[in-house]
Amino acid sequence: MKVAIIGGGPAGCAAAYTLQKNQIDFEIFEAADEVGGRTKQLHRDDGYNLGTGALFLMGGIYPRTMALLREMERKKQLVPWTGASELMDDDGSRYPVRLDSFFSFIKVPTLGLRDKLRIIGTGLRLFFAPSARNPFDGSQLARYDGDENLEDWSRANLGDKAFEYVMRPIMDFLYAVPLRELSTPFPKALMKQGHKIALSSPEGGIGQINEWFLDNVSPDRIHVSTPVEGLTREDQKWRVSYSGGSILVDKLIIATEAFIAANLLKAHLSEDAYRRLMSTHYTEYAHVAVGYDEDPWPDYPTDIVLPVGEGGVRNVGAMVLHGRRLPASVPNGAQMVGVYFNTPPLKDMSDDDIKEEAVKQVNAAFGQAQKPSFVHLFRYEKGLTIAKPGHYKILNKVHSLLPEGVELAGDYFSQAGVEAAVHSGEKAAKNLLRYRAQEF
Repeated sequence: MKVAIIGGGPAGCAAAYTLQKNQIDFEIFEAADEVGGRTKQLHRDDGYNLGTGALFLMGGIYPRTMALLREMERKKQLVPWTGASELMDDDGSRYPVRLDSFFSFIKVPTLGLRDKLRIIGTGLRLFFAPSARNPFDGSQLARYDGDENLEDWSRANLGDKAFEYVMRPIMDFLYAVPLRELSTPFPKALMKQGHKIALSSPEGGIGQINEWFLDNVSPDRIHVSTPVEGLTREDQKWRVSYSGGSILVDKLIIATEAFIAANLLKAHLSEDAYRRLMSTHYTEYAHVAVGYDEDPWPDYPTDIVLPVGEGGVRNVGAMVLHGRRLPASVPNGAQMVGVYFNTPPLKDMSDDDIKEEAVKQVNAAFGQAQKPSFVHLFRYEKGLTIAKPGHYKILNKVHSLLPEGVELAGDYFSQAGVEAAVHSGEKAAKNLLRYRAQEF
């Protein structure tokens, strides 16, 4: 059996690793000039290592990612991070919390006794209620997917204060969109398993995970700067066409964005399957890396500042001191701040507006600093997949509608994140292995 993997992000790389250890012949096709997708690293000549997207792994709620890292004997190379944070209120007040502990938010003084009791009561109900065992498994999430959005659920079960000072800062940082646009199964599963969260990252950044997956893959199997242009059926095989050539394979794993997969397969999909894939909602996303050759805040007490308040639209969801999160990402004595924007304001902001606002927010969060050494903007028109109410059910059905010999992988089946991509990539490869076993 020969397989073509289309897409070299963490989903495609996890699929490649799974096929490689089972001695299956495959080739990877990646449109960009290197693998990694939204987890790529940007290495500057001055010694800064910028993450283009994902920031950290989350320990026990990333079961497949952590299992594969253990299998590759790479888990010990992860750099742990506590995620020490503070909420920055509209009036300038600061409240210490921990990103790896939902219940640390109960200590926030703006929450009254009734608010805290509601949070505890809801937490206990969630703990005993059925939910997805893996928050990043789309098929499990689909079982609990309904019409309710996260804002309505949060206000009804936690109260308005907890919505503003617990749910909103966490989800603004993770997904950057209003909570009314999000379905509930993922955050419910996340809260239920919050005690398993342990933040970490490879020393070289999240993008290093892709390199580890491909460690033992021959370079002539990895085709970067090679976008796939067409897929045609030839008897029981697939012809994969790309600029400068084509290849005939038995099976396909398409680990791209949903709309790319839909258009590559359009001639081979039912109208229903195509419509489901194209319904995947993507949102604009932007974050800024602000670098300082001399750390302006060596004694600052926390690593993350999360803006909060009651109501209103906030431009920024979080600011992270990357030199604390991952010391190897900055030169000695330097600092770099990641400024993570919420989506709604971006439609009215130019690139220069975003960079100017980023520096302004950094100074407000950590204290006035010297002029930064650089300000680097990452802006994506379709940066994050957003699971609106009903999303999981719509997408989960797609698997049963695919042509024979085709598997799809990508975080859009559940929720944007490394675990979602790795889980789906490994699962797609394992499905092909099962088909192969059945053929024999």
